[in-house]
Amino acid sequence: MRIAVSLWCAWAPRADALGGHFAVDDATILDVGQCQVETWLERGGSASELLHVGPACRVGPVEIGINADRAQAKSHSPVTFAGPQVKAVAAFADQLDIGVVAVAAWQGQAPHRGAASVYVPLSVRVLPSVRLHANAGRDWVEHGSTTSRAGVALEWQAHDRVALIGEGFRQFGANFARAGVHWEAGAFSVDLSRSFGASTRTSGWWTLGFNSSFDVAARASSDATIRP
Repeated sequence: MRIAVSLWCAWAPRADALGGHFAVDDATILDVGQCQVETWLERGGSASELLHVGPACRVGPVEIGINADRAQAKSHSPVTFAGPQVKAVAAFADQLDIGVVAVAAWQGQAPHRGAASVYVPLSVRVLPSVRLHANAGRDWVEHGSTTSRAGVALEWQAHDRVALIGEGFRQFGANFARAGVHWEAGAFSVDLSRSFGASTRTSGWWTLGFNSSFDVAARASSDATIRP
C-alpha cells in the first residue's frame, strides 16, 4: 500500500488515536466538542513522498473530518487527493468497542477519479496496558477493482506518554507490516514508524507524524475573554 506501491493508495484512511498514519484504525472517536489536526510525511525507498493533512471534529454522535494528500512517485508529477471521512463508535462492553468508518476521495488532476472505503474497526483491551485492534472492510476505486481490506494491530502502552505499535494489514491486494512508536505530550503527539511490504518488489517506507487536539468550547471561551 501507500506510495511505495501506487499513487492511488495515498488517500486510504488511517487510524486516529493510534497515531494518524497507522493503517489499522482503533474504535475510538474524539470527545464531544473536541477537534484535532493530523499531519504526516511518508518517504519511500524509491524517492516517493506523501504529505497528509487531516482536520476532524466531533459533531454530535459522529466524528467528521477532511483528508487532503499530496503524493509524488519517482519520475512522476505530484497528485493530490481530497475528501470527507465520517466515523461512529459504540461501546458493547467495558473492554470492547466497535465502530464504522466511511471515507471518500477524489483526484485533483485529470482524469479526476474517485475512490471510497467502508470498514469496521474493533478494539479490545486484553491487558491493562495492551489493546488489540482489528479492521475489516472494502475499498472501491473508480474504473478499477473492488478489494477487501483487513488488519490487526497490537498497542502496548509502555509508558504514560509512550506507546509501541505493531500491525499487519492487507489493502489493494497486497500485504504489509509496520512497527512504530507514538509519543504524547498533552494535546500534542508525535509518531514514527517503519513499514515493510511482504513482496520483495515492494520497498519499505518511513513515516513521521505530528498531531494536535483542542477543545472548541474552551478555545472559543478563551478568545472571548481576551477581546477588549
